[in-house]
Amino acid sequence: KVASLIQAENIFSVVLKEITKMLDVIEEEGKQDKENLDWCNDERDENNDKLDDANDQIDTLTGEIQQLTDDIEDPETGLKSQIKTTEEDLASCIESQKTETKDRKEANKLYQQDISNLVKAESILKKAIKVLRKYYDDLERKMDAGEVFLQRREDPDAPDTWGGYKGQSSKGGDAISMLEFILEETKKEETEAHSDEENSQHAYEDSMTDLKERETDAEKTLVELRESLAQKEEDLLMRKKELKKTEGEKEALENYLAKIKPGCDFITEHFDEREDNRATETAALEKAED
Repeated sequence: KVASLIQAENIFSVVLKEITKMLDVIEEEGKQDKENLDWCNDERDENNDKLDDANDQIDTLTGEIQQLTDDIEDPETGLKSQIKTTEEDLASCIESQKTETKDRKEANKLYQQDISNLVKAESILKKAIKVLRKYYDDLERKMDAGEVFLQRREDPDAPDTWGGYKGQSSKGGDAISMLEFILEETKKEETEAHSDEENSQHAYEDSMTDLKERETDAEKTLVELRESLAQKEEDLLMRKKELKKTEGEKEALENYLAKIKPGCDFITEHFDEREDNRATETAALEKAED
């Protein structure tokens, strides 16, 4: 090239022009290397920051997904387990109401039958006491009036019942006392039956009140648990979508950084050396120019 240049009429003019061009090329190359270095540093810093953010977000989302999964699926404390337990408690509460109501009706039916029997027994006992008392009062009156004795005197064949009537009167009093005792005990039994029935009814009503409250609480709890489950399942689905999206972004960032790595590694590793070489070449050209 030098040989061809010196064949020109004004060789210095041509050579100096070429040197100037070479210096311009070297300067432009230096600017381009600096731009490339700055671009690589900026791109790497920016995308590495994004990659760090993506990794942090992936860690956060993974933890949230695990927590939501535990909140939903844990066999002891999970929402599904709580819902199952509450449903079982509600079913048990309803079944208890049915059973206690059935038992109460049967017990009341027996009570009604028992009271009916006791009332009938009292009526029979009262009638028996009334009849016996009337009979023995009449007998006593006849004995006091001597009518029994007259009957024996007028009828020689009549049995000797004077002493027998007295004994009969005494035994009659004992019989009446016994019937009155039975009547009194029957009334006590009736009173106790009424009291027992009243207590049983109150106990049933109290139990039903408690069971109804349990039922209401269980139904309310079920509504809240199901709403919470629906919300957490929705949150879990969203977190999984976000995780998938973030993992895709992470992969894209890693691929991009891998793509620019060879060129950026080269310019980063050789920038100083290339700068030194350009400085040396520039100085040589400037000396040649002089």
